[in-house]
Amino acid sequence: MTAQSLSISPDHPAIRDLRHAVEADCLSQEGFGQIAAMARCAEVFLHQATEPLHRDIVGTVLRAIQGRADDIQNCINVQAEEVGCAWPVLPDGSTVSGRA
Repeated sequence: MTAQSLSISPDHPAIRDLRHAVEADCLSQEGFGQIAAMARCAEVFLHQATEPLHRDIVGTVLRAIQGRADDIQNCINVQAEEVGCAWPVLPDGSTVSGRA
């Protein structure tokens, strides 16, 4: 038996779906790595603070963490929708994952 060469167009739907999955994986690894780094920095700050906590600094870090998480969630959701894999939205606005 001889090996046969398959030629699949880069525009083939399966290739596009695979490309979207790889892009989502890359986005999630980069973004969640950034979120983890921000959280570690905040933890170090809290443990090494010699002065009273600066609520504005902690608040800024927490908002940055929340904002980055929201950005990543939205980007991944858009990519999932493009390939028909998004969580369905229920009539009350929540999803089957339990988030609104």
